Amino acid sequence: MDRAPASRAAAAAAAAGDGAGRDGVGVKRRCPTDGGKESDARDGILTGIQQGQRVIEALKEMLTDLEQREVKMGGTAAPDKPSGELLREVLQFNLSGEPFSARRSALCAAKGSVLAVMYCGKFDAAFIRDEKNRIFLMIHAPAFKWLVGELIMYEGEQIETVALPPSKQKDAPYKYWAELLLSDPSAKRRATHDSVAIPPAQEGQQGMGGEQPKDDALCRSLELTSIIKRAMEDKAAQEARLEAIRPLLKTGNSEEDSLVSIEVSGATVTVTKAVATSLGDDSTFANRFLKYDPLTVEVPIEYVQRVVDIVARAQIKGAAPTALDVHGAQGELAPKAYRHALTMYGLAADRFLGPADALLTTDHLQQMRDWTPRFANRPNIPPCVGEPVMRIYKATVDGWRWLDFFDAVKGHSPLLLIFRVADGNELFASLIKGPIEGTDSHTYVGYIGRTRKMCVAGTQEKVTNLLDFSSPASSLTAVLSMACSSFGVRPAAQQISIGAPAAASDEMMKRCQGSMLEETQPDEWRQWQCSGRSSGRATTVMTMVTKCTCLCQ
Repeated sequence: MDRAPASRAAAAAAAAGDGAGRDGVGVKRRCPTDGGKESDARDGILTGIQQGQRVIEALKEMLTDLEQREVKMGGTAAPDKPSGELLREVLQFNLSGEPFSARRSALCAAKGSVLAVMYCGKFDAAFIRDEKNRIFLMIHAPAFKWLVGELIMYEGEQIETVALPPSKQKDAPYKYWAELLLSDPSAKRRATHDSVAIPPAQEGQQGMGGEQPKDDALCRSLELTSIIKRAMEDKAAQEARLEAIRPLLKTGNSEEDSLVSIEVSGATVTVTKAVATSLGDDSTFANRFLKYDPLTVEVPIEYVQRVVDIVARAQIKGAAPTALDVHGAQGELAPKAYRHALTMYGLAADRFLGPADALLTTDHLQQMRDWTPRFANRPNIPPCVGEPVMRIYKATVDGWRWLDFFDAVKGHSPLLLIFRVADGNELFASLIKGPIEGTDSHTYVGYIGRTRKMCVAGTQEKVTNLLDFSSPASSLTAVLSMACSSFGVRPAAQQISIGAPAAASDEMMKRCQGSMLEETQPDEWRQWQCSGRSSGRATTVMTMVTKCTCLCQ
């Protein structure tokens, strides 16, 4: 029998060495006494076996780590029933108060999804259960029912894919739950990683004796590298799925996992106590479930379901509800009724949606964030102008005097002052990043504008350095002015010397302490005797002052 090439080479080398020693030609090599020459041919193989065993152990550790994570979450390492029997089961649900049934096979139809892992059978003991032993799921019931209906058709090959229709793509409850439950963390890997290509053998590469060398080891080593990388990515994807379902399982705290309910026009709305108290133990939302009369007929059930889902999603994300959450949850609900439901359950509608009669709402801010990148050299909205926006002053509501304004805005920051042209849609705004304060009212002295002297309405202090309003030499805390304009406060003494403005102008200004002056004109009131002047800039801006609104974050 012909020996392997390595054995033949070793025998030939030994024979050549022996012959050289006998002929007295060349240098005789030392022959190890422990058979080292034979073992040298196997060292690479033995090392490969050792490394392979280490890889196997590492893969086993990865599997054990995943199983331990599942057990810590209340699950099991493997389902306790055969796969076929599990998939035929019909599961009974309590969807935030609504009863529902679904076959497990439909829930697992989207392979690799968060939903499929959640109902694979490993976590049945980890679900919160109601008094009828139904699986309690803190979810927007209409969205989950729609999703299961789509999965039933997908399983039956009646549709090719499950996707939100255009009418629901901006509806936050549908969008959030569909994206969360149908997400597959491993899909990106499958889309970007192909099978490993094995390089073909080069022509003329032959072993001793004209034999083609075997490349099984090379092929397997390349496959092993791909397998290890795929295993690591699959582990990371499974960990992402587990983190996604964790908030929907038991927390281990029986008090937080207990269920509390209210009755809305004959329908039941149920949440966990953790969700009920997520806005505060004594919040209006918590009291609706824990202290107040649980029966209400003041709002339709769909309004309450959406408000409750806002709070539930915020609790899952570990954050307070945002204006974007509240805007997105409105769907096709009537705006006034939606505001009423929000306020009724402790989510101040004016805070999250902006006042109904406001010049600026949080929705406007979001639109501006979307629009500004489309224009060149347009700065983004500063981060300090965040959400929600809350109106703290409106001249027609809170008073026209400077002290009314200062009292309303004191301590708030940042501030956004908005002026609207009367009988028009033009808006002008100024942002003040820091809080401002006012002083007691004083007789007006001087004027405010782009000059070397400046004073603040309501004070007698003068500022000489306009570039640094925080100068230590001055106790001035804030300056309000329009760019490229002068601003004056009407002094009582001047009314005697120059007379009151004409009736039309006076009617417009009788509740306003300020007026705009052209820079080249004297500090007098005579130019305001006619409100319909062709000098539209001054008249327009004067009107803007009478429509002042101030917002803060």
